[in-house]
Amino acid sequence: MKGRIGLRITSSILFLFSFILFLSGCILQRRSMHTLERYYDTMPLPETHPLALEKKRRKIQAENPTPSSGNKNYNHGGNQRILSTSSRQRTSQDLIWEQRQQQLEMELRREKERYRTVGYVQLVDDFTSVCSAVLTFNDLDRVGSKASRILIYPESWDMQLEISESQQKEAQKTLAIQEKTLNNKRKQKNTKKKNKKKNKKQEEATKPSHEEATNPLDPPPLIHETSAADKSPQYHTARRLLHLARIKHSAILLPMPDDTVTPLVLLNMTDYKRLLYLRHPAVIMKNMDEMLLHSPAAAVSAPRDRGGGLSSNFLMVAPEDGELEYVMKKGGVITKDFGGLGKVVERIYAATAMILPRWPYEIFTSDFFDSPVGNGGNRASTWLPSKVLNEVYYIFFDGGKKTKNGEWEKVPQPWTLKSLEEDVAPRCQSAQEMGDGEERWDCTARNVWMTLYDGYRQRRMEVCGLDLEA
Repeated sequence: MKGRIGLRITSSILFLFSFILFLSGCILQRRSMHTLERYYDTMPLPETHPLALEKKRRKIQAENPTPSSGNKNYNHGGNQRILSTSSRQRTSQDLIWEQRQQQLEMELRREKERYRTVGYVQLVDDFTSVCSAVLTFNDLDRVGSKASRILIYPESWDMQLEISESQQKEAQKTLAIQEKTLNNKRKQKNTKKKNKKKNKKQEEATKPSHEEATNPLDPPPLIHETSAADKSPQYHTARRLLHLARIKHSAILLPMPDDTVTPLVLLNMTDYKRLLYLRHPAVIMKNMDEMLLHSPAAAVSAPRDRGGGLSSNFLMVAPEDGELEYVMKKGGVITKDFGGLGKVVERIYAATAMILPRWPYEIFTSDFFDSPVGNGGNRASTWLPSKVLNEVYYIFFDGGKKTKNGEWEKVPQPWTLKSLEEDVAPRCQSAQEMGDGEERWDCTARNVWMTLYDGYRQRRMEVCGLDLEA
């Protein structure tokens, strides 16, 4: 035990003297450095010597402090030239950036003007069809279309939807905020399932009142009572949907005399370079802006219908002064029968119309019950049910099918179908396996048909509400 105590005392004494020697060495080294610095400060050195350059730099820095030191008097000597040079560089960079911004704004204006001269047209002649037109505009937003949207309806409806541009912008801002809030809530529900109760309380606390949330989006109040409102209980629903089309989809609402609500009036809308009439109810699967912008010059462009004439469902026109009068002189009676429009167009433009291929521009839901056959029995060999959702542009719900006897049989439309389980969908077809001879069933057409019907039913309720479902 006594030996250990002596060892500890000896170790402590050695450590203490070592530490004293270390401190004395540091002090001596520091004094030597100061002595050398004073010596070199007084000793004349060549201008190229590193110590001479360092002395000069320190002197300049002392005379011209940087802006960060708080002294504002720093634009002197050589440093002034450096600062002025960097200032000139920043100014030139700002000018280049401003020029690029101006060019970008000009390109955006040109692009906006190009898309303003083409557009998609929807026509409605009864209150219940307004929802289908709005759904078409909703599809155009989904596929990223930038072209104009025009919605034509009878002026006898007296919708009284006039609002100022500032009111329209305010409503659009309110709608954008509501949609963003709704999307955030959906994300929270998907990512925070464990905290459902807590999120629900927060949503109720932050949720604005019903009046505050919906007032800017409601159509303007009626100035006077209308006869249309008395005749149909769906007047107010149609009025709400027309207002929604203008606010949400930037649609141009165009009331016209009742006897001119027909696709033929597109020939007289000379403010536009090219317009595409799409009959509803339908689903838009692809963006057709490029076709509107770059199609060859033709007064009328359309695919063939089943009878070999021009289709009245997918009709692209190039408006021109006097074209509608020319059609009227040729016997093109303006009629509300949209189905008979193809015959009128075929009689007048049979030799000059640009014929579009039916696939992939236009197919019908009835095509899923049988292979589409063109004029003269020529089957569209490129048409396959499995390719529809990926390649087709426009699908029209024609509400029927052909029987084996060649007769036309009605099929309920998506919103009138009570359930997809009803026995109205296309049946699975038997197919022969190559080689082994075993029979198998092909249900592709049935599955695609049910996907289209189910999707349309859901979107109709989401976009138009439950007013039309009652």
